[in-house]
Amino acid sequence: MGNLYLFTGEETFLLHQQVQAWKEAFRKRGEGDLNLAVIDGSRTDEAELISQIETMPFLSEKRLVFIENLPEAAKATAKAEDKEESEEAPSAGGQRLIDYVGKIPETSVVIFVQAKPDKRKSLYKKLVQHAEVKEFKVLEPAALAQWVRTQAAKRQASIDPRSVEHLIGLVGPNLWRLEQEIQKLSNYAEGKPITIEAIDELVIPSLEANVFHLTDALGAKDARKAIRNLHQVVAAGENLRQTFYMIVRQFRLLLQVAGYLSNYPTATAQSLATSLKMHPFVARNTMGQAKHFKMAELKAAYRKLLELDLAMKTSKIQTTTDNQDELTMAIEQFMLEFCK
Repeated sequence: MGNLYLFTGEETFLLHQQVQAWKEAFRKRGEGDLNLAVIDGSRTDEAELISQIETMPFLSEKRLVFIENLPEAAKATAKAEDKEESEEAPSAGGQRLIDYVGKIPETSVVIFVQAKPDKRKSLYKKLVQHAEVKEFKVLEPAALAQWVRTQAAKRQASIDPRSVEHLIGLVGPNLWRLEQEIQKLSNYAEGKPITIEAIDELVIPSLEANVFHLTDALGAKDARKAIRNLHQVVAAGENLRQTFYMIVRQFRLLLQVAGYLSNYPTATAQSLATSLKMHPFVARNTMGQAKHFKMAELKAAYRKLLELDLAMKTSKIQTTTDNQDELTMAIEQFMLEFCK
């Protein structure tokens, strides 16, 4: 086991779980909280960071130090007005900490934690050279489904593949919210299988899921269903302006995916996700949805949505928190025209 780590990756839930697991394991070893430090690197100057790392453990062999948020640049060790009197000039851009990375004492285990570090920074490059990097990537659809089943099993509940897909479809690939919903559904099931009916009864669909189903209805040229989905979103308390921009976003994704598939007709969801920097779950679903649209109608729809956006920004369409009728009518008219 080394003594320098970098925890990183877009899947913040798994990253957070790993941090908590290390803390618990450290406490169970009897090291004590006195030897556990959690520091915000963005708010702490490099001299203090180094001091925390070099502090000797109290009645123990090891000290565990978590540095959350990579320091972008170390703060000056002296105030500006004291620079001339200071014997030690402040290091430029945290160079002192960068040089120190390869000299971590054996008495300290140091974990830098940053979900999305700036890989251009010198500190990141130095960490990659010296630290053991643990990257927590977003889960592929199959791994995400397995994760849901595992979480349910931990709570003495079972869930079949269809119900897993239904749950993910309503919540999306957000592990933070999925965990909360699985906990709720497991308690409700009381040892019985989690069903689609229970999911529909207890789980409120995310805005992204509602917009996806709304767009699905447009792809099927079902204006009545699309408008019904829109009203359901509003009834759920979602901001209509935000919903509108989510619709714009979904059509932009559809345009990107349709364009990519026209150039690479044999592309897989994985290659699509990598090329367009999408979550694998979103890539797979959007890829399936794009097949129901023609490129020409996607472009026409996107142009119309941009016209509505401009109308809102120039007050041709009036919308307030208390009165969203004009925007509702404009979106409904867009749906009716699209489905003709």
